[in-house]
Amino acid sequence: MLFWIEENKMSHQTGIKCNEDLRGFFAKAKEGRIRLIKVIINNSEQLALETYKETSSKDWKLDYNDCVVPVLDHKTPCYLFYRLDDKNDNNGYMWLFITWSPDFASVKNKMLYAATKSTLKLEFGAGHIKDELFGTVKED
Repeated sequence: MLFWIEENKMSHQTGIKCNEDLRGFFAKAKEGRIRLIKVIINNSEQLALETYKETSSKDWKLDYNDCVVPVLDHKTPCYLFYRLDDKNDNNGYMWLFITWSPDFASVKNKMLYAATKSTLKLEFGAGHIKDELFGTVKED
């Protein structure tokens, strides 16, 4: 089930940070050719790029189902950044930030992802995030 998150809440920090490859990819992604970024917490307990998808159309609504749904795993949490087509005041693209925490994930993983969310938003650049979604069921 997807829920809109309307207020920015601080969560307990884990000490997990983005690895250098992810930081570099974030800079590249903001240029506008990347539509989706999937971020995971890897075995080294770092935020890392798992996969990405480039823009296939000029309309984010047309790309959404083809980009987002296929990368979701029914047992593994992740974070997704999904680029919209509108821009902010600094002429940078706006993004949806999606926290995927499926019902069948372990409690430990759900807690770890919940506690690392604020760190990732700061690393990405909170000014580029237009809205946030939280999902637990793939069908939604």
